[in-house]
Amino acid sequence: DQRIQARENEIKNLEALLEAEIDMKKATEAKKAKLVKELEKLRAMFSDLQVSNDRLSQQVSTLQAQVTGEEKLKASFEEFKKYEDDRVEKRCAEMDARQDALSIDFDEELYPHMFTAIAGRRWVIGNGLRLAVMKCDESTELRQVFADVVSTGIAKGMSEGLKYGVEHGKANLDLESIEAYDLEVETKYVTALHALRDLKYPMVDQMESLKDAPIDVIMASLHLESDSGEDAPQWISELRPSSSQLKIHVYPK
Repeated sequence: DQRIQARENEIKNLEALLEAEIDMKKATEAKKAKLVKELEKLRAMFSDLQVSNDRLSQQVSTLQAQVTGEEKLKASFEEFKKYEDDRVEKRCAEMDARQDALSIDFDEELYPHMFTAIAGRRWVIGNGLRLAVMKCDESTELRQVFADVVSTGIAKGMSEGLKYGVEHGKANLDLESIEAYDLEVETKYVTALHALRDLKYPMVDQMESLKDAPIDVIMASLHLESDSGEDAPQWISELRPSSSQLKIHVYPK
C-alpha cells in the first residue's frame, strides 16, 4: 500500500509539474505573441524611421544644394562688388585727374581769357565808345551834313526874323527885295534834316561787322586819323589804343 501511495504521490507530482509546464508554456506563448507584436511594431517604427531618414536625407541634400548655391551666389556677389568698387575707384581717379587737368587749364588758359574779356569790356566802355564817336566826327560827309543843317537852320531863323520884322515893322519894305531873305530856306532846311536822318554811319556798320573779332582788331579799327603820333595832343595820346590798356593788375592774397 505504501508503494501504491508513493506511486500515486509521484503521479500527482508529475501531473502538477506537467500542469506547471503547461502553464509556463502558455505564459511563454503569450509572452512570445506579445514580443512578436512588439517586434512588428518595432519593424513598423523602423520602417517609418527609414522613410523619415530618407526624407531627412533628401532635405539635407536640398539644403546642402541651397547652401552651395547661396555660397556661389555670395561669391559671385562679392566678385561683382569688387569689380564695381574697382571700376568706381578707377572712374574716380580718372575724374580727379580730369579735374586736376581742368584746374590747370583754368589757371593757365581760361583765367587769361577771362581777364582779357574783362579788360576788353572795360576798354570798349571807357575808350572805345569815345573813339567811335570821334571817328564819326572825322567823317567829312557827316561834318558836311551837320554843317548844312546848322547853316540852313541859321538861314531859316534869319529869314523868319526878317519876315517878322517886315510884317510887323513900320518900314514899308518887300521881303523879296531883301538880299538876306531866302524864299526857299524852309525847303532847304527840311532837305538838310532829311539828309541827316538818312545819313549812313560806316563806323557803326564796321563795328557791327567786328562784334566777334578779337579786341586788338577792334582797337586797331578805332585809330583816329587825327592822331599824328608824337605831335598829337595829350588827350588824343591818352585815348590812343594800346595793348597796355588791356592789362589788369592782379595782386596775390
